[in-house]
Amino acid sequence: MVGYIYREVYTIAGRFEKRQATCRKGYAMAMKRMFFGLMCIVAGFALLFIMNAASAGREPSKARNTAAASRSTGRKHNVDIGRLERKIHDLINAERKKKGLSGLSWNESLNKIARSYSRDMVERKFFSHNDPEGRSFIDRYRAGGFVCKLRNGNEICLGAENIAQDNLYSSVAYRNGAPSYDWSSEEEIAASVVKRWMQSRGHRENILTTYFKRQGIGVALSHDGKVYVTENFC
Repeated sequence: MVGYIYREVYTIAGRFEKRQATCRKGYAMAMKRMFFGLMCIVAGFALLFIMNAASAGREPSKARNTAAASRSTGRKHNVDIGRLERKIHDLINAERKKKGLSGLSWNESLNKIARSYSRDMVERKFFSHNDPEGRSFIDRYRAGGFVCKLRNGNEICLGAENIAQDNLYSSVAYRNGAPSYDWSSEEEIAASVVKRWMQSRGHRENILTTYFKRQGIGVALSHDGKVYVTENFC
């Protein structure tokens, strides 16, 4: 939407400059005529300049008003964190299905743990697998009353965690100091998060771990338009 506004302004400016160039050409030809004709042309030029100036003053305002009207609903996003969590969950299972793996079941306890941690990152303004006190997802599982012990050969896995940070909008434009956002849909945010996880070896390995059976996705939204996502596995 930012590009649209800028292109519209440039287009209007281009029309204004083109009309001015046409006037200058007519003025140069009029210099070859009689004095009386020159005075008429000069008077006509002055009148046309005034009309163009008034028109140029109106057109950008009209274009901006039109753009703002078409985006008047863009001042508030309509992302629901519960729906977004489920969309991410579905995309994760779609990636597992591509590899011939069974889907992960949705676990309410892991969902609550993950959402609580995303909210903690938003409220305390950090982004890490360990909170400011140094606690990991294992500590959060324990605090949430969730036990995860998965035997894999001679090893016991206690779970895993992915985190991500995305944005609620793709661009923002300002009119008279007021922001107007090009909000991303829940589908776009979910796809962006999962795509970046799948492009990272460690995150991808967690998603495609064969012996994981359950997961919880937790989303929190910050006041500055960021999306925090936590994915917990067991």
